[in-house]
Amino acid sequence: MRDRVMGDLVKGQVCLLVGLLLCVALMPEGLGANNGMSYYGVHWVTFLPYAVGLLAAALFTRRALHDSAAASPSPGQVRHAADAFALLLAGIILTPYTLSGAVDWTHRLLGAALFALQLTLAVRLLAWAHGDAFGSVFLLVQLVGGVIAAVYVLQDDGFLLQGEATFQFGFGALLIRTIPLLSVPAVLARDTTPVVADVPPAAIPLRDPGIPSQDTSLGGPAVACCGEGDGGTAA
Repeated sequence: MRDRVMGDLVKGQVCLLVGLLLCVALMPEGLGANNGMSYYGVHWVTFLPYAVGLLAAALFTRRALHDSAAASPSPGQVRHAADAFALLLAGIILTPYTLSGAVDWTHRLLGAALFALQLTLAVRLLAWAHGDAFGSVFLLVQLVGGVIAAVYVLQDDGFLLQGEATFQFGFGALLIRTIPLLSVPAVLARDTTPVVADVPPAAIPLRDPGIPSQDTSLGGPAVACCGEGDGGTAA
């Protein structure tokens, strides 16, 4: 299971990176358009690698989070975050910002919600990984990318795409680093002490049922200890 989780996380990041690189190769002017990755979702020549890259990243990451949720302190929250992550990415693909002003703002809100979700999940994972040093560095990279994107999101010119790419790289690297660490507390917390059944004393037999009992009370018949040849009689 761990190998599949790690494989899905890596596949998701590779799909996102390859899709973005193909888009840049087909339309390098998108690097300076200041419309972020979404620039490639409004041109037919780049829509396919853009959509496939984002959707594959969403599905692989969602499955990895679902499979690893049981190792976290809050499995339900991780699964909900995984579902929301995939839905938000799908919503971003389906709302090209050039259709209308309303669609543009819907697209922006979906993007903001996605960034907030990713940042929240990253902080939780890092906390559950006990503040891992490498995870902290990747969170810092994610924050730097988020700040760059926030600065340029409402401007006509800038480096929005570069900020988004930095943010996504930090998030993906943090997932790959911290999720394997979640299984350590789960294994250590497992109780391997043998369980001994609590049997009430009354249920424990005190003698072999095949041996007849002897009455040792003072009022019972006494049998002489002498043998048959010495004339012993019952008292």
